[in-house]
Amino acid sequence: MNTKELQWRNADPDGLIPTNEVHVWRLFPNTIGFQIESLQKILSADELERARKFHFEKDRRRFIMARGILRTILARYLDIKPQQVSFEYASFGKPILATDFVRGNISFNLSHSGEMVLYAITRNHKIGIDVERINDNVDVMQIASRFFSPCEIVELEKAYEKNHSEIFFRYWTRKEAFVKGLGKGVSFPMEHIDVSLINDKFLPPIKLAEENCEYPWLYIRDLFPGDGYAAALATDRIDSNISFWHYSG
Repeated sequence: MNTKELQWRNADPDGLIPTNEVHVWRLFPNTIGFQIESLQKILSADELERARKFHFEKDRRRFIMARGILRTILARYLDIKPQQVSFEYASFGKPILATDFVRGNISFNLSHSGEMVLYAITRNHKIGIDVERINDNVDVMQIASRFFSPCEIVELEKAYEKNHSEIFFRYWTRKEAFVKGLGKGVSFPMEHIDVSLINDKFLPPIKLAEENCEYPWLYIRDLFPGDGYAAALATDRIDSNISFWHYSG
């Protein structure tokens, strides 16, 4: 599936998301005239405390915005008010819906980079999403030597110099989406994952190579949220119907 050819919808989804669907939401915070003060009012006490711990004001505002909009989006599916959404925290600090909302069995993940935030919403399935702004000033080979598999490094070395950054961030978002789909943290051995064979036509499952590995199968799909960005989605259902939604307030 080539999402370059898909339109980002402005209308809202209707009701609880079907079990075979994944909804990807895109947000450009700087284009929305929301007030941080309004979003703060729908956050919980622990979220406000976390926001206060950020050293830089821009990071504090970004957290309030991202969590406030997440509450707003989830509330639409659950048919409740945003401030009624309640979170629990799984291992590695990943937020999940509290058991009070088990009837919806909604899973979600979010990622932000540069001026973009992406949210992925589904039901009854594992989900992970990552977006990165492509940065040509990154020493991609140095980072790849630590976090990429041998096959991925070979593919990166074969690329023309001008394509290094694009391919690097494409692989990196695939890896991040995979790890987030598993619910793992930054200490996960990313060099054990090989995402170099993934393309738009062939979607092989990703699984660690170690013997006796008990991790579930996950499928990676590249996303194309906008010029200058790389993104990827991980889900444990290969036939998921993915739709794209643009959040405009």
